[in-house]
Amino acid sequence: MNLIREARKLANYIQSLEDEFIIYSTHKEFEHNHIGALLTDIILQAGLNYKTVVKPRIEDILINYPNADTLCEFKSLIYAKGLENVINWKHSIKLNRIIELVEFLSDNNVNTCDDLKSYLLSASNRNELLAIHGIGFKTVDYLQKLLDFDIVAVDRHIYSFVENADIEIKGYEATKKTVEYAADFLNISRTSLDCSIWNYMSKKDYNKTNAQLEMQFNI
Repeated sequence: MNLIREARKLANYIQSLEDEFIIYSTHKEFEHNHIGALLTDIILQAGLNYKTVVKPRIEDILINYPNADTLCEFKSLIYAKGLENVINWKHSIKLNRIIELVEFLSDNNVNTCDDLKSYLLSASNRNELLAIHGIGFKTVDYLQKLLDFDIVAVDRHIYSFVENADIEIKGYEATKKTVEYAADFLNISRTSLDCSIWNYMSKKDYNKTNAQLEMQFNI
């Protein structure tokens, strides 16, 4: 498997889409210096609609609990109010995962987003994070992306986009590297390409859903 060749092919495919594919410059929707909002974001995002489910809860944390921006303060808030009330979430799996992550970071002397960014610079530390049940490669890469690492976090949109381009690769790491190398060929940041693919595929999903609803209505 030649990742460089496939990355060049992917870059050519993106260029062939012309105006249909918009390159977005990276931007932060939130200031990721609030570790409570950050940890909630990375755990809730898996398998949920970001715009309708995750984003409003992150915004609520930032508005209602601005002082819970360190791990110590976030832990105190959890004990005082209950995490389910802080993030307005009832299902135990994600609640327990956030609490386990909070305890893990506390044990590793991480208190702020800057501490966490420094912690993630180490490959061995990233591997320890992956040992937490429910924390996978995509979650760790997404966490790094939110902390301004120039990285691609492979999700279903990226897998689908790569498949549409007839790229002959399989697996998370090969897909990630191919998309990152394609960004290098295009002379844009890797995070920008991640964001651009996400927006492109989200729009296609939206248009497909609307077309299906319109067809059902017409029938």
